[in-house]
Amino acid sequence: MRTEDLILAAQVRELAAELRHQHAYRTKKDMEARLPPEQHESLEDFMEKYRTAHPVTKFIPEAMQKLEKVSEVIQTYMRTHPQS
Repeated sequence: MRTEDLILAAQVRELAAELRHQHAYRTKKDMEARLPPEQHESLEDFMEKYRTAHPVTKFIPEAMQKLEKVSEVIQTYMRTHPQS
């Protein structure tokens, strides 16, 4: 594997982890809105169950799509704004 491939893999994994974190936060907030306060879970308990149900690999395809879009925007910018 080339260094560039390893860097890309690390970036995808980091973005996937961030997407999972955002999804977990939204899921917990949605759940708390529907349940009475006495049924709310602690963040630790919720995240333990969430990590089992939603492994980070589940978010890798979405992360790849987001990185591809970012790459397209950068390439478009570079084509339309040539460097001096």
